[in-house]
Amino acid sequence: MRLPRFRYVLGLVLALCLALPPTAQAHAPAPLGGGSVLQNSASSRCTAGFAAVSGNTGYLIASTACGQPGDTIRSAGRVVGVVVAAQVPPTGAIVIRVTNTTDWRLVASIPPTNSRVTITGAAEAAVGASVCKYGSTTGWRCGTIQGKNQTITFPWGTLTGLTRTSVCAEPGDNGGPFVSGTQAQGVLVGGSGNCSSGGTTYFVPVNRVLSAYGLSILAGAS
Repeated sequence: MRLPRFRYVLGLVLALCLALPPTAQAHAPAPLGGGSVLQNSASSRCTAGFAAVSGNTGYLIASTACGQPGDTIRSAGRVVGVVVAAQVPPTGAIVIRVTNTTDWRLVASIPPTNSRVTITGAAEAAVGASVCKYGSTTGWRCGTIQGKNQTITFPWGTLTGLTRTSVCAEPGDNGGPFVSGTQAQGVLVGGSGNCSSGGTTYFVPVNRVLSAYGLSILAGAS
């Protein structure tokens, strides 16, 4: 009888199969959202504002400091997606469609790792309310909302409908999210001063961007 030899060969095949690593566990997408560090094709660094969705498609809202329509946006050297929209006349905000869902998954927490805030909505806070900003350079900085519907002329153009705050910022923070509690407020588009001597910052209200492009803020559980 030669059946035992066949049993040994079958055992060898099973041993080899069990030794192969499972491909399903080879890669897990990293969290991406408000506070993520972004780079455009010119290697300029900025901060993502908020994650948003339309149907099954994910987006990031950021400032024009992050890029212009058609630009490919990266984070940590990996492609995130493409800038698909910037309003005319300009608001200071852009929308990035997330095309790389193999490397990234959108989250509502800010920042995406070691988060302190999970966005639950986008209710607009009043003048005098406390507001905090997260930037990739300065981290969390807080202050108050000082005024709304501000018109400010920057070196690249004049923006209207901005909100003024007493929160400081520094280069690299551009595009970063402003929150009041767990409510999304807006994305940083400019300001003056710094975080050593103090400063003034301006953000474009996030609801203005969401409405213009038919997006919904990505929200999570508080």
